[in-house]
Amino acid sequence: MTLRRARTLTGIYFTAMTVAVMWPGMVSVARIEPYVLGLPFGFFWNGAWIAVAVGVLYGLDRVERRYRTPSAPDSMGGGDGDAT
Repeated sequence: MTLRRARTLTGIYFTAMTVAVMWPGMVSVARIEPYVLGLPFGFFWNGAWIAVAVGVLYGLDRVERRYRTPSAPDSMGGGDGDAT
């Protein structure tokens, strides 16, 4: 998968997530029953979108790692060891 496609799909997912967990998407699932994993359905609905978002962001990170240049310094400061 290309980097551009991965970023586009991630943006589409988060746009859909925003609509699904806010009005008007939440209107159709805003009910207490049925219980799913001991949670009211509305809570489960929000939690499921968030849990999938973790996987989507992990997938995006994996794709972006393939396109990073190995010669670029990492963001954790692993430079040449000079403390100036």
